[in-house]
Amino acid sequence: MGQVDGKVAIVTGAASGIGAACAATLAREGAKTVVTDLDDAGGRAVAEKIGGGGSIIIMSSVAGLRGSPAASSSSPRMRATT
Repeated sequence: MGQVDGKVAIVTGAASGIGAACAATLAREGAKTVVTDLDDAGGRAVAEKIGGGGSIIIMSSVAGLRGSPAASSSSPRMRATT
C-alpha cells in the first residue's frame, strides 16, 4: 500500500527532470497522476512510462490567461489524452 493510494496528483512541468521524477514517485506510491507540460511528446512518454491505467497527459500553457505573468494575446492550449 502506497502513501498516496486513491489520491489524484497533478504534476506541472512533468515531461522531464524533477517534474518527471515527482510524477513517477507519486504514481509508484499509488496516486492517479495527471502529467502536465508544454512538451506534448515528453509528457506522453512520462505518462506511458509511469502508466498503469491511472496516468494522463494534459498539454497546457498559461499564456493568455488574465493575471498570468506569462499573459499574451495567444489563447491557452489544453488537451487531455489517455
